[in-house]
Amino acid sequence: MHRVAAAFCLLIPVLLAADAPAPAPTSQASSPTSRPANVDPAAWERMLDIDTRAGRVEDLTADFEQQKFTAMLKKPLVSSGVVAVRGSNMLWATRKPEPSMLQIDTKEVRIYYPAQKTIEVYQIQQKLGQLAASPLPRLAVLREHFTFEPIPVAEMGERDDNSGKFFAVRMTPIDPELREHVEAVRVLLDAQRGLIIRLEMRDSDGDRTLISFANVKTNVGLKDGDLRIAAPADVKITRPLAAVEGGTHKDGK
Repeated sequence: MHRVAAAFCLLIPVLLAADAPAPAPTSQASSPTSRPANVDPAAWERMLDIDTRAGRVEDLTADFEQQKFTAMLKKPLVSSGVVAVRGSNMLWATRKPEPSMLQIDTKEVRIYYPAQKTIEVYQIQQKLGQLAASPLPRLAVLREHFTFEPIPVAEMGERDDNSGKFFAVRMTPIDPELREHVEAVRVLLDAQRGLIIRLEMRDSDGDRTLISFANVKTNVGLKDGDLRIAAPADVKITRPLAAVEGGTHKDGK
C-alpha cells in the first residue's frame, strides 16, 4: 500500500467519532483521569467530558470530504462520500471523483475498486490494531500513542464565541511506527456531542490531509451488512503485501 494510504488507514479510524470499549487501565500512568503535565486542568476536564460523551455513541453515519494538499500539485485532491461506524467496524464509501470502498476492522483493511472488480486486503499491525479499529479510542488508549496540546478553535477554521461548543487539540504521535508516517494531527470536536467536526493530518513528507464531516447521525441502529463491502461474486481479491505480512489467509467475499 502506498505510504500515505497506509497512514490514512491507521489514523482516520483513530479520529472519527464513535467509541469502542476501552481496556481497563493497567496503571495510574495510563488512567484517563491522570492529567498530562502539559495540559492545564480546565482543558483536561473538558477532554474527559468529551470522552464521556463520545462513549455514548454506539454507531454513526456521516458525509465526509477529504482534501489532500501536496507540494506537487497546485490544487488539492478532493474526494467525498459517506462513512458508517459501529464499534470496531467502519466503512468509507467514496462517491467522488471515483467510486471506491474502504472497510476496516481490528485485523485488516479492505479496499474495493468497482471499476477493476478488485478488493485489496492489508493486515493491520497488531500493536496498532486497537487504534485502527476504534474510531475514537478513550483517552487511556490515545495517551499510549499521542501527546495532547489544546489549541485555539480558530486554527481549525471556527470562530471562538466562548459558547464552549467546540474544542480543538493537536495530537503528536509518540509511537515510533506512527511517527514514520504522521507528524501531527489537529482535531476540531463538537464538545457537546463528542464528535469530530474536522481533522487535519500532516505527514512526515509535509503533505497535509484535511477531512470534514457533516450531517452526522448517531445511534441509528446500523447492522452488520451496513459495515461490509457489497461486491459481485466474481470480484478478485488480492493481498499486495502478502509476502511481507506472512501467514496463510483465507479470503471470503
